[in-house]
Amino acid sequence: MKLDCKIKIQDRQRTNGLSTLKAAKGVVGLAKSNSDEWVLIVRLFKETSATQYKLRDNVQALLHKCINNGMTTIQIKVPTHDVQLSEANVESLKTLLSSVRLASTGKDLPSSIKSTSVNVVQKLQRPTLQLTITQASDYPTLKGFPSTLEKLIINTAQLRTPVDRRIFTLKNLHTLDLSDNNISQLPSKIEMLHLQTLTIRSNQLKSFPNDLKCPVLKCLDLNQNHFEILDETILNLHTLERLILSSNNIKIIPRHLLRSLPQLQVFNIASNQIRAIPNGLASSGTRLHTFYYGENALVTNKCITCQRFNFTLVELALRTIVKYRIPYDFQTLPRTLCSLLDKYELCANCASPCLTNFGEIIVPRQLSANGVTVQVTAASQSFAVPVQERYCSMKCFNYGLKRAGMTQMPL
Repeated sequence: MKLDCKIKIQDRQRTNGLSTLKAAKGVVGLAKSNSDEWVLIVRLFKETSATQYKLRDNVQALLHKCINNGMTTIQIKVPTHDVQLSEANVESLKTLLSSVRLASTGKDLPSSIKSTSVNVVQKLQRPTLQLTITQASDYPTLKGFPSTLEKLIINTAQLRTPVDRRIFTLKNLHTLDLSDNNISQLPSKIEMLHLQTLTIRSNQLKSFPNDLKCPVLKCLDLNQNHFEILDETILNLHTLERLILSSNNIKIIPRHLLRSLPQLQVFNIASNQIRAIPNGLASSGTRLHTFYYGENALVTNKCITCQRFNFTLVELALRTIVKYRIPYDFQTLPRTLCSLLDKYELCANCASPCLTNFGEIIVPRQLSANGVTVQVTAASQSFAVPVQERYCSMKCFNYGLKRAGMTQMPL
């Protein structure tokens, strides 16, 4: 048997348990030597030869505390090497470890464990980790994609809907670029557990599938598509650090954007149809440090956009739920109220939640005062951003009007 994984070999006598070597891609396997004894074969793909370790009465310890994470260490007596394995298939790793344990005691291995030839291991080629396709004729329609791919780039290859589902079944993929194609819709039930960068620039997308699961996605680039709203699916990608939505048709930035994406550092909404920026995006205390908003038809004058202070029991109840962080779901509250609770904004004065009754004004503000670098594309465009400030009561509303230099309202 043989197993592809990352390998690090450490000499316990020379390093005293410490090593600066990095793990590298390779293969380990079990083979029978000329004396009919099982040996462990270890080969790093960057090297041409393989190393053999006798197993019978030569295994000091098997460290398997992290085996469910695909990691283990095989400690050899002679030589005093620690063979550290990581990023391995868990089931295959367990089989390998149990086989090593049996071989170290001199017992026969199950018939299902086949001996691997040393020559075969030495001839193994480094697995394909990256593939770039720039024309339709290069697309692997029949042979498919290597299962070991970590980076896949398919540009100007005339990809259309429905998109090949085989792309989204590559388990090791951490970078996927499908730019400059004709994709109008992605398949449903996409689950890519290791994907960190997803780029789908210059396509025809209008929405994302509701059941998209990318739990470690950090960068999402959807430049030059046809999005009109920011999908809730995108807002559920809580690990995002870079979100690029330039050159779409988006009119409103969700007020709960930074609450849904707490790790967001770079946000590009340039060349859309944005009129004003929600106050939550202009607040301090977030990770956001770079904001692109050029080429939008932004409001230039101060104005009052809402003045509604007829408080109801529903409003007071919703504010209480937010204030005391009372858990809720669709079984305890109507769906419409759950939606309001998900999208509330805080008062720009006292930080109380604003849901259905509030006052709102638009005033220009410098985001640089909060440590946010703004990027504009036109030299004539101001660095002051029109911000929608909401206020929870008439008292707070008058505070906002006074600060903006506008006429206050009678209480």
